[in-house]
Amino acid sequence: MELKKCKIMVCCSILLGLFASSFVQAAVIVSEPSYFVRPALRVSDADELIDGIEVNGATEKTVSQGVLGYSESTVNLQEGTVKMYLEDFSARANLQTFGAFGERITIKNGAGTMWDIGFAIDGYLEAFAGGALIEGVEGTPSIFYDVGIAVYKAGQVMWNNFVPGFNDYDALLYQHSYGVTDINAEEEYSSYDLYEEVLGSVEIASDYEQYDIFTFTNVIVNTKIGDGLESYMADFLNTARFDQTFAPGVEAYSSSGQFMGLSAPPPTAGEPTGVPEPQSLLFFGIGLALFARSRAQSKK
Repeated sequence: MELKKCKIMVCCSILLGLFASSFVQAAVIVSEPSYFVRPALRVSDADELIDGIEVNGATEKTVSQGVLGYSESTVNLQEGTVKMYLEDFSARANLQTFGAFGERITIKNGAGTMWDIGFAIDGYLEAFAGGALIEGVEGTPSIFYDVGIAVYKAGQVMWNNFVPGFNDYDALLYQHSYGVTDINAEEEYSSYDLYEEVLGSVEIASDYEQYDIFTFTNVIVNTKIGDGLESYMADFLNTARFDQTFAPGVEAYSSSGQFMGLSAPPPTAGEPTGVPEPQSLLFFGIGLALFARSRAQSKK
């Protein structure tokens, strides 16, 4: 058992290492856009990834697949939401949905005030079980779900390396929360309400500041043929939703000109900043790694 736990943790480390690829930073003026949306899907334990990354382009994107079961993810930067859905009527596939978005925020007249931020995921799972158990199949079917937010000074990190430990900068704010719910494989029908939330605040350092904010969320259903689960439906279309508030009198702008009702900043002679370029699968892999670690811990 201890050897198995060690193997799981080593695999997680290798996975994150593979996904932490190098990145490129380009010099642009601060008035140029720096935002992204990224819905993505993975089926079973295969390496195949359906990735809908859009950088400095579309502010809403949907990806879906129906090869094994059905899953979809929609990221909407204007609303600050991620909508996810997974179902499989044969319970033969591990399905993962992922969503992330990021935006550069310009804040004026805010010295000493607080920027309050929150991100929450709300959904439910319906499962039909009671199927035949196959001898030798280990593990209990389960669902993993998480949310995370990060804030850095503008231009320090990008969409593919903003989790602490994968860059050389200190985040001004990093919050992450996850849950793992076991699915009752003996009950013919069961349902589960699922919710996770992260909250935080950033103190605005001066009357002119630029920050990069990042969010991400995963939902993973883990099942194996013979573990008793016959079908499931995980509905997170109620959305993972971002929220933010500023003190009265503070002016806030977004580089996309659409994020959460914030217009584009007025033209300003700029400093060099970083524009994300899609080169890694880091954060999609983090969901898998955290899920694997949680499963290892639950068996202690």
